[in-house]
Amino acid sequence: MAHQPKRHPGNSNLHLHYEGTFRCLPVMASHAPFITEYLESLLETTQLALSAHRQVFAVRFDLRFPNDYLPPASSNTVISRFVAALTERIQTARKRAERLNGTAHQTSVRWCWVREVGQEGRPHYHFVLLLNRDAFHTVGRFQSERENVYNRIQAAWASALGISFEDAEGLVHIPASAEFHLSRNDPAEMDRYFHRVSYLCKAATKDYGSRCRAFGCSRD
Repeated sequence: MAHQPKRHPGNSNLHLHYEGTFRCLPVMASHAPFITEYLESLLETTQLALSAHRQVFAVRFDLRFPNDYLPPASSNTVISRFVAALTERIQTARKRAERLNGTAHQTSVRWCWVREVGQEGRPHYHFVLLLNRDAFHTVGRFQSERENVYNRIQAAWASALGISFEDAEGLVHIPASAEFHLSRNDPAEMDRYFHRVSYLCKAATKDYGSRCRAFGCSRD
């Protein structure tokens, strides 16, 4: 058996996880090793969402940069702006629903992101968003003229990049099988979810040579 280092060679503060499960939940073993600290944070963030809400809607998506956009090499301010803009849009939608209906389900906004660097040296982000399923239950149609989760994500990414909504078209990618309806009494869906989103926690393609953090998550 090949030697399996316990710590990440690019960041000795991070530990590597090689097994096919993590805390009894399946991970994408074909992408091992994973970073233990990222798996811990992903699970904790998910558990916090399930503590706050009876059911949770989760969606995994990717954020890409325009070809002519040069992202800063030592700052994650763009993803911070995205999180702030998306949170504001989601909470504004809930306030509007409450005004129109007299009542509306409220939601926390919880998330995890990773910054990765592709083969051409260009960064991109993978993101998991967790909301109250009683407030949001689907990402919606990509080309819909009605407001939905997808076009709020696109609008927030456009705002973070300082470009128009139209110019951000195609920069938000929702992969196949990326929506999940989690609840405390559905372990099969939790297994499906954690296996799918464990991809974010793989050790490969993370860049520790710059001053950019490679991982972030909501704190409450």
